[in-house]
Amino acid sequence: MNTRSGLPTTSSGDKICVYCGNNADTKDHAPPRSLLLPPLPSNLITLPSCQKCNNGFSFDENIVRAFLSLIGAHPHLKGEREPGGWLERTCSRNPKIREVLESSRNADGSYKLCGLLLESFVRVFLKTTQGMFYGFYDRLVPVEKLKLIRVEDQRSIKPEEVISALRPNPFIDITDQPLSEISPSSWHMREPIFPVELVDPNTGHKYRRVFRLVRDTPVEWIRFQPDIFGVAFVECEDGCACVVDLWQTLIVTVKAPWPGDRGPLRKGKNNPLSREKRT
Repeated sequence: MNTRSGLPTTSSGDKICVYCGNNADTKDHAPPRSLLLPPLPSNLITLPSCQKCNNGFSFDENIVRAFLSLIGAHPHLKGEREPGGWLERTCSRNPKIREVLESSRNADGSYKLCGLLLESFVRVFLKTTQGMFYGFYDRLVPVEKLKLIRVEDQRSIKPEEVISALRPNPFIDITDQPLSEISPSSWHMREPIFPVELVDPNTGHKYRRVFRLVRDTPVEWIRFQPDIFGVAFVECEDGCACVVDLWQTLIVTVKAPWPGDRGPLRKGKNNPLSREKRT
């Protein structure tokens, strides 16, 4: 597959579904339209998909959307759960959605992610991460390499705090590392070095270590709709994480492989990370 030539294709020239790798005969969108607010944003990413994958997530997406409506802090979501509102109409049309929501309800009226509700979250956000990966980085990522690791309530934690927890320790012990070459473009010119005197708590013996402070690169949030859907890719110890800021309500994090050292690859005006200069 030529990852620099646009949509992925097989050796015979057929387009490949970004979710399962089978032949694509339709198109899907990322983020899922069900998680956005009409009118849809102009920067919605169009992806090649097979009919099975395109239709196979609809119920799960409706479950996630209904759960957001049920617990959401966003003013629009609060209106949706009013008597006679969108949530009540949706549950009336599809009683299975109501059953899934009720099965996750605690005795005190709060909700927890478990059972079928959790399964829907896993399927929706692994799929969403696959779409984001292709849309931003021109990478096809098998679902087996993704893992939903965190779903958190924004009433108790902020997106910036989640990102700080995901990032590796910026201080690297370089005491025993061989001296590296110093040049105008080397890391020594950008990152400070700290000699530190430490004390062994058992013996009282003092010893010195040298640490390098690796400066974090700023996280670039791509806001498809302000306060409704934003996504950021964050480098972690052994890969990266796709962090979704969802409706001022939830923060969803999916662990993924790092897309590569060359950074954003996919071209086009609809890719916010494209290297192409947009007018």
